[in-house]
Amino acid sequence: MKSQFRHVALIGKYHAQGSRSALEEIANFLHTQGCEVSLERDTASNTGLTHYPVLDVDGIGAQCDLALVVGGDGTMLGIGRQLAQFGVPMVGINQGRLGFI
Repeated sequence: MKSQFRHVALIGKYHAQGSRSALEEIANFLHTQGCEVSLERDTASNTGLTHYPVLDVDGIGAQCDLALVVGGDGTMLGIGRQLAQFGVPMVGINQGRLGFI
């Protein structure tokens, strides 16, 4: 299946247990689907995932077609506030306890 998203940013709750492996697995999957994958700067530096390009929030807003957020409601709300000005669509993968959003 061909994706309409060409460049996907991964943003994760990097303090959560197992987040590094989940982010890496998602990044690899997206790459096999033909997407360019970048990691948000804090996510990359705190997980040690270094084999994908790194972007700050402004870079994500300027270059990415989609932001994929792995974490809980707080992670989604936090990055959502920062990316709202750019109109980048977001998809969340819940890794939190509540999952209200």
